[in-house]
Amino acid sequence: MTNNKRLLTKDEEISHGTKIQIAAQASNIILREAEAFMRSEPSSETALHIHLLINKSKNIEYNFERIEEIALALIAKLPPGSEEKEQRIRRNLEKVKVGGWAKGQMIVRNQGLVRKLAMTHSSQYVTQDDLIQQGNEGLIRAVEKFDPDMGNKFSTYARDWIKQTINRYVDEQHTIKIPEYLRNKITRIRKAQNNYLQSMGQEAPIFVLASECEMSENEVETLLSIKPDAISLNKSFGDGESDLENFIEDEKSLTPEDAAEETMIKQKLKSALEALSPEERVVIVRRYALDGKRKATLKEIGDDLGLSKEAVRLKEQRVLKKLQMSTDLQHLSGVE
Repeated sequence: MTNNKRLLTKDEEISHGTKIQIAAQASNIILREAEAFMRSEPSSETALHIHLLINKSKNIEYNFERIEEIALALIAKLPPGSEEKEQRIRRNLEKVKVGGWAKGQMIVRNQGLVRKLAMTHSSQYVTQDDLIQQGNEGLIRAVEKFDPDMGNKFSTYARDWIKQTINRYVDEQHTIKIPEYLRNKITRIRKAQNNYLQSMGQEAPIFVLASECEMSENEVETLLSIKPDAISLNKSFGDGESDLENFIEDEKSLTPEDAAEETMIKQKLKSALEALSPEERVVIVRRYALDGKRKATLKEIGDDLGLSKEAVRLKEQRVLKKLQMSTDLQHLSGVE
């Protein structure tokens, strides 16, 4: 039996990440078949059902449970003589199922990381259950966006997604107000979501949450999508020393995806620089201000190293060519 508390090994991360990306590609093939079906039979019940499934899902190509439902609906409506199309859908459906299992493993086996990062926050506006749920949403996106070919450890990549998602959610709570009775209901739903996700490795269906929380499906959907009224930007917080406008999020701050990718780039660059000789490293770091200081001139670097300006220029060119051949930096070509 798999120990769900044990972190994935590097090989398992690569294997699961690869399965998830293959499943996403298979999902897109199934979705193209679904689009063709909806164009051919736009008024049919099945077409309407598939349309609703797609529209209700974020990042549909990674919602493997929903893709499986769409695939089975398509297979059930294929006309006689569509054996080849059915086989194509079933082949891709198998990949989707494998990817769904791998995604569940990566979510379940990284719950400790989510709880650890959620515990670093203490806010009168947000419960721990809410923080964990938001952290799980960041984890899910990290699982979906993780590229195993980049050679990075998943927990390092996921940490930024989780932290940024939690931070943004906490910041949002400073600018909105929710009636206490609704907050209690939302907290109950979040707790049920967390329990289901941690035990099953996938998001809980609405009907399960409704049953667990003794609410109607419509009420659960409404509470999860609620956008509370904004309060005045001039409203004071704490002892009245700070206005709400001081808490508004900086639009220039990094998104979770950007923060995660920046971390990966820094790791790759650091690895590539460590492969250089100390003198080569000094030339590149000072010439391009990689230490955060002012860019140094060729003469300044030459004076420090006891080299002529021309010798530094030639060394810089040789080092840049060496870096271009670096395996670590070649991986970065996949980062958008």
